[in-house]
Amino acid sequence: MHLKYFEYIVIYLSVLLVCVIGGALARISFLGKGGDEYTANIVFWSITALSILFYALIILFLDGIIVLFRKIFPKKGSSENSTVDIMPSENLENIREEQQKIINENIPTYLVENSEENIVNQTTESVNLESIRKTQLQKKQQSESEKLQIALDYTRNQFALYVTDEGLDALCNAVSLYSKKEEIPNDISVHTKELTNLDLYHFGWNIWNYFRPIKQEEISKLLKTVFVSLDDIDLDSIKSHLKDEPQKGNIKIQEDLTEYQKT
Repeated sequence: MHLKYFEYIVIYLSVLLVCVIGGALARISFLGKGGDEYTANIVFWSITALSILFYALIILFLDGIIVLFRKIFPKKGSSENSTVDIMPSENLENIREEQQKIINENIPTYLVENSEENIVNQTTESVNLESIRKTQLQKKQQSESEKLQIALDYTRNQFALYVTDEGLDALCNAVSLYSKKEEIPNDISVHTKELTNLDLYHFGWNIWNYFRPIKQEEISKLLKTVFVSLDDIDLDSIKSHLKDEPQKGNIKIQEDLTEYQKT
């Protein structure tokens, strides 16, 4: 319990005690004048209740007077606070703008210039980065295009004598899709003449080695999909024979196609 509660208890108990004493004195006085006991008890409780009621009326009356007095004679501090509270929001905005203007006027010129330079530098750096990314992307695309062109030139040189023009175009298209890791269509059928399966295996290994690190399973799928002579051979068998007898056949194992291009 807080101390304030004890104060309230003491005050109200004191008031109640005074009211009870008043009622008791009235009862004693009534009995002294020859009154009966029952009526004396009624007088006791009536006087006690009226005393409590009278006290409550006095408290309410005094509280109303105090409130009225505060309204008529407000304190200086509260008057100032109320003035601030009712100040229009527009005036507050104007005051803030004036304060910001004063602050801006007092900022040294060199700080403003440095800020502008930083913004310009950041913009320039952003533009430079975009330019670098664009340049690097162009270089990457050019490098990939040049690499693919070497593989296509090698393919044409190796198969020019052994397949038709249409078959050679289909084979080059399959090599291009393989280099981009795209799906090779199943409707390609290239017939070869004077070439053995060993030649086709060697060609597959050379292309795989050139475009590493694509898995050998993928080049095996290319060979089986494109060349008619490999239709009946399973992928595992093709993969296992890619580098058999490297220097035999019309198409031999070529470790570096760029070196072949130079010759």
